Amino acid sequence: MNNWARIPKNIAYRLKICTNDAFFALGWRKTRDIFSVPGQRILVYHGLDQRGEKALNGRFLSVTQFESQVRFLSENAQIIALADYFAGRFDPQRFTVVLTFDDGYRNNLKYALPVLEKYAAPATFFLTSATGQGAEWLWMDFLDVATQLAPSTLTVGNQRFVKKRWQHTRYFADENGRKLVDWARYAPWSFIQAMETALQRAGAWNGASDWATYWELLSPSEIRALASCPLATIGAHGHTHQDLAHLSLEAASNELRQCKNTLEKITGASLQALAYPFGAYTRALLDAAEQMGFSQQLAVDFLFPEDHSDNRLRSRMCINPFVSKENQWLAIKNGRF
Repeated sequence: MNNWARIPKNIAYRLKICTNDAFFALGWRKTRDIFSVPGQRILVYHGLDQRGEKALNGRFLSVTQFESQVRFLSENAQIIALADYFAGRFDPQRFTVVLTFDDGYRNNLKYALPVLEKYAAPATFFLTSATGQGAEWLWMDFLDVATQLAPSTLTVGNQRFVKKRWQHTRYFADENGRKLVDWARYAPWSFIQAMETALQRAGAWNGASDWATYWELLSPSEIRALASCPLATIGAHGHTHQDLAHLSLEAASNELRQCKNTLEKITGASLQALAYPFGAYTRALLDAAEQMGFSQQLAVDFLFPEDHSDNRLRSRMCINPFVSKENQWLAIKNGRF
């Protein structure tokens, strides 16, 4: 039996993390050797800020952290465009990385693009079409920010939620411990609208401008500016960032179709790349997306056995801002944390 298997999972994970850090600190392992063997990984980033704020959701890195990662990857691996990855246009004897960003924050243009240009690193930016339809935010970001500013209790419809804390973040949960974000993710859109209304009435959006970096979306003109960079490719990420696997096939298809049509109208270019919100999809939706012209489809983890041999689909790995850079590189190499 593996020695780690005798230890509770969370403790074993922490021990591995600390052991790895110690080995690198003592010089027993070298970061330059991590990507010395072939491999491929598609990485997922979200937002960047100046300090790497983790109180909201753990999806943000600081600009300094991001530049450090791009510099290391450019020196120790090959960073290629998503289209080249799907087409197999890369050296299979080197470790290969694709950079992607989700959600379409304004900070991507302000902070990420200059770093990518500095290191000539291509990236694909997966945007919703919400901003093209006049939306000011995505519902998850609204909830993250409003939770920080909200009172300790909240009622949505007939359901009461209480604010709780886990590590750095705060969240609302019902009496059974189910998080409000999960209620919103799996409920009809009307619940999300009711949730936003309840938070606004509670004064939870007052002062949201102080958190603008974490919820402001790219405007249509900014999308065009981003798309004009040769290193940047625009992809689709749904219209309103709903869990498409929990919608009907017709509703989910409409989410993708509206996103594609809106972004193509803004950019004047055809979109072939699609990243499923929450990594959620169905096999039928893969077919529908292909018929729309999405030849490059991205999940997070594969959800069905046949996905592993499906050339339309690739998995991705999210960056973890809570571990050291050495453990991040090891996780990228191994495909897991």
